[in-house]
Amino acid sequence: MTRYAKILTLSALALTLGACSNIERSRNLGNPQVSGYTLAQQVCSTCHGGSDGINANGTALNPTYPNLAGQQAVYLEAELQEFHDHTRKDAAARDMMWGLTSQLTPEQIKALAEFYAHQKPQPNPAQSDPAAVAAGQKLFLEGLAEKSVPACATCHGANAEGNGPIPRLASQHADYLYKQMVGFNNDSGRGNHPETLERPHAVVMDAIAHGLTDTQMLQVAAYLQSIQ
Repeated sequence: MTRYAKILTLSALALTLGACSNIERSRNLGNPQVSGYTLAQQVCSTCHGGSDGINANGTALNPTYPNLAGQQAVYLEAELQEFHDHTRKDAAARDMMWGLTSQLTPEQIKALAEFYAHQKPQPNPAQSDPAAVAAGQKLFLEGLAEKSVPACATCHGANAEGNGPIPRLASQHADYLYKQMVGFNNDSGRGNHPETLERPHAVVMDAIAHGLTDTQMLQVAAYLQSIQ
């Protein structure tokens, strides 16, 4: 190898090592110096980010993953902490989020929550049946008195914007929302897993979702997805 070739090789190696050690490009969740913003860019964006998997805008392209843009910071911080502490034990928590949050510090958890809370929510491009949206809106705003189901808006807000520990639901993916409601619907007759026993804050939703049929849950999810 010529002297010139050796210099080029060593230069390339130095650049590679420099990029890997750059704290702003790190994927090392165990390093407390890695900020929440960087973790959002380098780790979370794979599921909750932009089309390039790097632009961490909090908008999930896969409808099975939740949008995080504009989500309530208090809610996000609590959920991340429960994943970290293994106090939330549903399948999604165990299979994915336990591992991803295991090395996060409280400061990183708070920073992640604040980062996503400040991202601008995007209109959901998915189209829903107008009749289902209208029926879902009525359920969301008025509830279902004959089944003792209160209006969802009572807690989640008239525009489903959420409040503190209560999550934002507006423009969320209908697939994701329906899956959550099915989990909350603790009815063994439907063959659903009683996930409410594995989620610390799911007791209230258990009672509410239990009074809804599959069709009604799909309608509520369709309406929430349509909110811009």
